[in-house]
Amino acid sequence: MRNRLIGSMIVLLPAITFLSFGLLAQPGQRGAGRGNAATAAPPVPYDPHDLNGIWLAQGGGGRGGRGNGATEADAKGFLKDGGIMTQWGPSSPLTPAGLKAVNANLSGKGPRAVPPVNANDLLGDANPPGLIRALVYNRPFQLVQTPDKVVQLFEWTRVWREIWTDREMPQNTDPYWGRWYGFSVGNWDGDTFVVDTVGLDARAWLDEWGDPFTDQLRLTERWRRLDRDRLELVLNINDPGTYTKPWTTNPRIFRLQPKGSANGEMLEVIFAPVDERNFNEKIRDPAGKK
Repeated sequence: MRNRLIGSMIVLLPAITFLSFGLLAQPGQRGAGRGNAATAAPPVPYDPHDLNGIWLAQGGGGRGGRGNGATEADAKGFLKDGGIMTQWGPSSPLTPAGLKAVNANLSGKGPRAVPPVNANDLLGDANPPGLIRALVYNRPFQLVQTPDKVVQLFEWTRVWREIWTDREMPQNTDPYWGRWYGFSVGNWDGDTFVVDTVGLDARAWLDEWGDPFTDQLRLTERWRRLDRDRLELVLNINDPGTYTKPWTTNPRIFRLQPKGSANGEMLEVIFAPVDERNFNEKIRDPAGKK
């Protein structure tokens, strides 16, 4: 009897095991297998028109872009079609004046880098980076929406810009030229915040590599909140003085920085001339002479 009972248990054990696993794998049960939609966390609700918060670039770079062989860059960053590889992605072909400006801008970074002591980067004397270059830095910025404008606060150099939402771009923009951060007007196009900017000071650069623009530049930014935590930026560069036709940058993604996180609070990062001069005398210049 004892042996028969043991034998019956041995026979039943596989069936019990099979039924147990079957019950665990029922739809809607926790751990019900890979790809089961029931295990996915529900999306966090957000308002696509709410840009408020502190944002930081989550990565990416200037590679990729227009999607053809013409975007293959040589060692100096020049493209086969006559454009230039920037930190924003591949540009359209350069004008003769644009090519001259590229060769004249000497940066301590990027594919055409020179020793910093030999560079002519205005930042080396603690001048402002300007709008477009500030956007390419891996530094936090904060967006604050008010009834008549969006204020963008940059941690790097501790400055702000205003994006007016209660007005159109004036017909005569002459009074607004020569600004490091330009004159900007923003409007919503569906869930995309479109910002048009004129008046950018052409002494600034597009990025840290010395890629240029002229005072003919008309800049369009397209900001779109992808979800609660990610904000996408795409630029349209329309500068007939430097590029033969307008071009669109690669998307740049910024991630929301929660309160209490490492970058959840804006720090005082002031670019003081006295500090930069001290750095140049003690570190940059001696290093370049070795």
